[in-house]
Amino acid sequence: MLDTDLHLDFIGDIHGYADELEILLMKLGYAKLNNIYQHPTRKAFFVGDFIDRGPQIREVLELVRPMITNGYAYTVIGNHEYNAICYFVEVNSKPLRSHSQKNNAQIRLTKEAFAKDVDLLHDYINWFRTLPIYVDTPLFRVVHAQWKDIHINTLKANKINNFQNVNFLVDSVQPFNSLHKLTNCLLRGEEMKMAGVHFNDSDGHKREAYRVKWWLPEGEVAAHDYLINFPADTDNTLPIVYNPGYKLNQPPIFFGHYCLKNIESNLFQNNICCLDYCVANSGKIVAYRWNGEQVLKNENFVF
Repeated sequence: MLDTDLHLDFIGDIHGYADELEILLMKLGYAKLNNIYQHPTRKAFFVGDFIDRGPQIREVLELVRPMITNGYAYTVIGNHEYNAICYFVEVNSKPLRSHSQKNNAQIRLTKEAFAKDVDLLHDYINWFRTLPIYVDTPLFRVVHAQWKDIHINTLKANKINNFQNVNFLVDSVQPFNSLHKLTNCLLRGEEMKMAGVHFNDSDGHKREAYRVKWWLPEGEVAAHDYLINFPADTDNTLPIVYNPGYKLNQPPIFFGHYCLKNIESNLFQNNICCLDYCVANSGKIVAYRWNGEQVLKNENFVF
């Protein structure tokens, strides 16, 4: 059915902001029928990250899950849903994601949202495990953070596209397993470590690993131009790296994750569309209204 849907509204990271999501849906022409948001001629497509950070996490899930399960919307999984899976799923009586101070802080609001209904939270965790990691059609693609053909092809070859397979889930958290690298790339984006040069991420944690701008055109690029949040006043005598790029002849790719700030909704390339405009950090929820075009247009953003 995805292959024939040419009227889709791709919607960026929500992170517990249900009121803002409802405003956006209504602006897009969706209305509640039988208590489910739907559109007479279109469908929504979420790029993941429903939970954490915001004040209405439970309300977001109560809104989006019926849309998805009843066929009025599609989704891919975000890294925050994946993190929650690993936090709550235990193997040999040990959680796959450690309950460290950092991880406890990240998921605190989600746990609090379901403090009086833990069984429902675990029901959502089981639902998260069914959500696709990627969607690949002849006319468009969707992934939460980064599209990389070699990793997508690995998943296809193994007939895996969610986290229901417990062996795959376990392998995905093992630091030296190739499936960990694959999962990190698709759900979090590739990173380069620059020892001695750090920044504080949106959660206030010190980091020396910088996400890369994988959407830049193919070719050689200076590392300081390739790395997100890299300090502008740092010595620019850094290595030149080769970016394989996302080719112009590939289908449009829609993704979220990168918390774009202080810029208007804008395409990275005419087939590359990021939809995360940092609603959890005084930004906005953004949609791209797609009608089958292969050359995307800035005027199709709605926020």
